[in-house]
Amino acid sequence: MDGTLVRSPLDFRAIRRELGIAPTEGILEAIAAMPTEARRHAERRLLEIELEAARQSSLTPGAGEVLRRVAQAGLKTALLTRNAGAAMEMVLARFGLRFDLAWSREFGPIKPEPDGILRACRTLGLAPARVACVGDFRYDVMAARSAGAASVLLLEGDRPDWAAEADCVIDRLEEILEFLGI
Repeated sequence: MDGTLVRSPLDFRAIRRELGIAPTEGILEAIAAMPTEARRHAERRLLEIELEAARQSSLTPGAGEVLRRVAQAGLKTALLTRNAGAAMEMVLARFGLRFDLAWSREFGPIKPEPDGILRACRTLGLAPARVACVGDFRYDVMAARSAGAASVLLLEGDRPDWAAEADCVIDRLEEILEFLGI
């Protein structure tokens, strides 16, 4: 969602600093490992941050058109996000975005685990090998590859060393249409 469909002011470095999480740790994974009281505090604070980011987000250029063209082509769509459900719902409502399936972190194992993609494929009746997963972070690429789906990495700016792990790297969201052949 963030960094792919919407641009939001989430500053993951600042979030890690505020919550006392090491720069190399996944935020959700580190929170899950915290003692009970610290975990509850971190979960509440992260939700506040995500909701504020959802309120301040803007639609990624071309996102509406891409979703419209994908729907016109008869392709199914799913949104899998590590964001909280409340933040995801706010973004979907603000921008009028519709998906055949939309799951937040509350729906089960999250990226980089492939479980969400595999479950979404089963729910939508799709073979993972016929699915393209678009994301902007290494966890998106890892989850897609582990699920047996194509990984499409949307990058604006510098190309990290792990970008080569993706099946396809695009600079603008509209480029996914060519990858899909529509």
